[in-house]
Amino acid sequence: MGSDFMIDAGLYLSYIMFFVAFLAALAFPIWEIVTSMEAAKKALVSVGSAAIIFGLSYALSGNEVLPSYEKFGITPFLSQLIGGSLIMLYITSILTFVLLIVGEVVNFFR
Repeated sequence: MGSDFMIDAGLYLSYIMFFVAFLAALAFPIWEIVTSMEAAKKALVSVGSAAIIFGLSYALSGNEVLPSYEKFGITPFLSQLIGGSLIMLYITSILTFVLLIVGEVVNFFR
C-alpha cells in the first residue's frame, strides 16, 4: 500500500471525474434543448454560424504541402483543414473584438 496505490487511485478517480463531467456536458445541453425551444433556436443559430464561418474559411485556405510538412505526414486535405481552422480562428477573433467594441459603444449611448 505504497505510493503506487495512491497514484493509481488518483488516476482512476481522475478518469471517473472526467467521464462524469463529459456526460454532464453532453446531457445538460440536450436537456435544455428538450425543455426550452427558445434555447434550441439559439443553439442552432450558433452552430449554424460556426459551420458557415468554417465552410468559408475552408474554402479560402490553400492545400499546398511544402517539403518540410511531409515529415509530419501532412496531406493536401489536412493542410487545407489546418489552414481553414487557422482562418476561422482569425475571423472569429476579429469578429469578437469588433462586437465587443460595438457593444461597449452602444451601452455608452444608452
